[in-house]
Amino acid sequence: MSKIKVGVIGAGGRMGKAIIQVLSLSKKSELSAAVVREGAVYAGFDSGNHAGIKETGILLSTDLQKACESSDVLIDFSTHTGFESILNSALANKKPLVIGTTGLTDSDKALIQSAATSIPIVFSPNMSVGVNLLFKLTEIAAKVLDEDFDIEVLDIHHRHKKDAPSGTAMYLKEVLLNATKRSEENVIYGRHGMYPERDQKEIAMHTMRAGEVVGEHTVYFLSSEERIEITHKAQDRKTFATGAVKAAEFLHGKSKGLYNMFDVLGI
Repeated sequence: MSKIKVGVIGAGGRMGKAIIQVLSLSKKSELSAAVVREGAVYAGFDSGNHAGIKETGILLSTDLQKACESSDVLIDFSTHTGFESILNSALANKKPLVIGTTGLTDSDKALIQSAATSIPIVFSPNMSVGVNLLFKLTEIAAKVLDEDFDIEVLDIHHRHKKDAPSGTAMYLKEVLLNATKRSEENVIYGRHGMYPERDQKEIAMHTMRAGEVVGEHTVYFLSSEERIEITHKAQDRKTFATGAVKAAEFLHGKSKGLYNMFDVLGI
């Protein structure tokens, strides 16, 4: 049986390289295109060499249309600035799309909802198997503990990451709000200066950007008697890349609709 052809958008970045590495070892799928931004100095390089592995024969290219034509499924780990054009290209070419790009706006997410009525899409703020278990464990803990415990969220990433809080932290916030039936009005982002005594429904979000931390997220539940911490620490970007490739393989042959990593993993 022939392998699923996967086009990677954002192939020049850290995640793009990791996905190319994972595809080189996959028994189900293979790299079919590697798209980089306009003006990238490494355009024309072999994608395998750029990713630190043997040559793939697939050159880094800025031609998104050609990538659509040569691929069964697309994985997008580029930047939010070019997101709309990438989504439109997937729609025009009727290609399933895995979206791992972070920093998307509410209007971007509305576009995803609309596009999913025409093509199959996996959209998740984090493709890691472990992080998706973190989401589920956080939901369970929040429902059980609720107002008996104070809730804080901390995300730590490398100094190069631009968005804060991370997409994963923001999704954790949504999990907590839904599980505890609270709203955005109950959320604060960091603390500075004088505050009144903590409100019982408050959820606090904190961010650190330093060093070369791949990604670390902790949800804290604290009472006067005990503290529960649920933590995920990524040690290698391949954990996210492996999940992204699993998502692409899941989408192949699927009908239109919006899917998430819980669907991919059967959680």
